[in-house]
Amino acid sequence: MYTLNGQVSGKEADELEGLARMLPMGFGDEMLRFGGFGERITIAMYNNDNPSDADKAAFFQIVKWAAEHRLGVTMHWNNDSSVDHLLSLYEKLNREVSIKDLRWSIAHLNEASAKNLERMKALGMGWTVQDSLYFSGDAQRSMPPLSTAKKIGLPVGAGTDAHRVASYNPFTSLQWMLDGKTVGGDVMRRVDEAPTRADALRYYTIGSAWFSRDEGKLGSLEVGKLADLAVLSKDYMTVPVDQIGTIESLLTMVGGRIVYSAKPFGP
Repeated sequence: MYTLNGQVSGKEADELEGLARMLPMGFGDEMLRFGGFGERITIAMYNNDNPSDADKAAFFQIVKWAAEHRLGVTMHWNNDSSVDHLLSLYEKLNREVSIKDLRWSIAHLNEASAKNLERMKALGMGWTVQDSLYFSGDAQRSMPPLSTAKKIGLPVGAGTDAHRVASYNPFTSLQWMLDGKTVGGDVMRRVDEAPTRADALRYYTIGSAWFSRDEGKLGSLEVGKLADLAVLSKDYMTVPVDQIGTIESLLTMVGGRIVYSAKPFGP
């Protein structure tokens, strides 16, 4: 699933509405489909902890249009201390146009508070957690509160961040989620928020499928779902945690068709 983001400061509304007016949600095929707007909607609201009223009004215009056209929205936001700017806009919008069934999401928000996770759940939103802190975190940073999100019942999807700041390897991300250690070996704060192995794997599979409305056909091995699977070099559930990052696929199947193989399965 791919999303569109604003490219020209101050012109994002015209740009995004023009691109999406003839592009219905879900347009594409099983390998790549249109998923709405994000994760930068407007340049002015991107990494801005103190947006002006004008910044918020321009953002609101776009997300209201997206809600009226039933499009998905995902928004990059780092700091819990300022995310009220974003959530208040969504709460205002929801009073005008319901967004509760649109599965909108916030990406990152690594030190999210329980209060703000509750606000997201009330809006029908989800939270996508990435592994950038594996490279940029330290002993003073806290692990994302995944255990708290589970207790709240907030949908969570795990993944990797942009490849310029994080590794694309899912097993690097899974190891970090479980042990809370950075690439330099520092243990981050609040490792009690780390998920179980099973939960981390669920976040990466069926958890992420929720955001693209694919949980009915992807994300778990069940009769009637697509036969996408990988045979791994080590048992993820039993190998020592510090070896999870070294796991590789020896055989990969997509839709029941072998697309990659290594020894002992062949070249």
